[in-house]
Amino acid sequence: MKRIIWKSVLPKTLPAPALLSLLPSHAKWLAGEGAGSWFVIDALPNAQFEITRYSPNGIEECSGVFETVDKFDPTQDYELSYPSHCAKITVIQQDNVIKFNPKK
Repeated sequence: MKRIIWKSVLPKTLPAPALLSLLPSHAKWLAGEGAGSWFVIDALPNAQFEITRYSPNGIEECSGVFETVDKFDPTQDYELSYPSHCAKITVIQQDNVIKFNPKK
């Protein structure tokens, strides 16, 4: 299902820092008000994904195996969106909002 996403600029969002050499090259930055995080999404078998969140300094904050009912290809361009935290991840790929939840 395609959805139109209205993007807004959050006040005082933290711009993306330079990608740290200790993070994978496919890490994506999600800016927030006064903060931000790096996210790494790696495909696993059976339409599952390992998702790890890192602090701006590259410290692992959480990691887990997630699932989605939507089609997602981590090799294609996407961006992180809200809400995204240790219990739920949201991405936008080709104008589709894709939500990941922890594997049960």
